[in-house]
Amino acid sequence: MKQNVFDKPVLFGHRGSSFDHPENTLASFAACLDLQIDGIELDVQRCRSGEVVVIHDFDLKRVAGLDRRVDDLDYEELKQIDVGNGQRVPLFEEVLQLCQNKVLYDIELKAEAVKNLGLEREVFDLLAKTGLQKQALVSSFNPVSLLRFKRICRNRIPTALIYSDSPSVPSILRHGQGRHLVRPTYLKPPKEQFERARTWNYQLCTWTVDDPKEAEVLLGQGAMALISNNPKALRQLFSA
Repeated sequence: MKQNVFDKPVLFGHRGSSFDHPENTLASFAACLDLQIDGIELDVQRCRSGEVVVIHDFDLKRVAGLDRRVDDLDYEELKQIDVGNGQRVPLFEEVLQLCQNKVLYDIELKAEAVKNLGLEREVFDLLAKTGLQKQALVSSFNPVSLLRFKRICRNRIPTALIYSDSPSVPSILRHGQGRHLVRPTYLKPPKEQFERARTWNYQLCTWTVDDPKEAEVLLGQGAMALISNNPKALRQLFSA
């Protein structure tokens, strides 16, 4: 269901302040707090023991150099792994406890397939437990996961469909077609597809934008939220 989520342009730190900290770590999110960034974008999935953890990839090859899948590891194992500068993969609940109501949360549900692994229910329950539902936005590339979350939250938490030309995205979903199925609150197109998305009458949160001049152009064209690896470089554009 289309509606206005943002009443003014908002800046999100992509996986925190990932330009100068290991992505999706407490240090990266704490840097956004220190910079007084509007929000943080983070990725959530479940590990083998069921906890909701904050990590983008489904394996640890890129962030830790280990050929292990997140869903093959219990959290007791996962939390021992260094993902850069001594940082560990945090629990989603730890991030909520750190940032509390000081930021907006753009929570990306990481779901490889359509099977219900309980992720959506766990995310909703943790938001309810911490009382942070009104700070939350939930998004995903996976339209089935997003539909599942919409049912669980009864459409009370804004949702966004993410899409891109990445080979990891099914071809039928690469240009926003999933919006017809999901009917999200707003859209998250990559900046390369922002111009086309402007014609669909949704508020748009676009990514990944690190150059201040590019950010200024996108804001001038009506972007209501930007996601940046380097929010420090863009924050002056949002200070008014």
